[in-house]
Amino acid sequence: MDWKFVVALFFALLVAVFALQNAGAVDISFLTMELSVSQALVILISAAFGALVVFLLSLVRWIICQSKIKNGAKTINALDQENKQLKMKLEMMTANQEQILKPTE
Repeated sequence: MDWKFVVALFFALLVAVFALQNAGAVDISFLTMELSVSQALVILISAAFGALVVFLLSLVRWIICQSKIKNGAKTINALDQENKQLKMKLEMMTANQEQILKPTE
């Protein structure tokens, strides 16, 4: 199992225990809304929102990395083609040079 996954599960467990131990009702004010909800619910929603933000940021990073990998693969293919063409050209020039330098008998 990946160590990052284990650490994430550990912190999720800590947040859940903390939320359950602090389950009293609290008043929430946001912009023009006011409501009374369980503090545990506020903690869990905040943790879920934080996890979502981290996921989205890592998704952006993954997409950028995949784009770089794709561009690198294209560059490698283009350089391989150029390498093959240059090798063929070198072989042809070497053969021509041998023909020219070959003593006539």
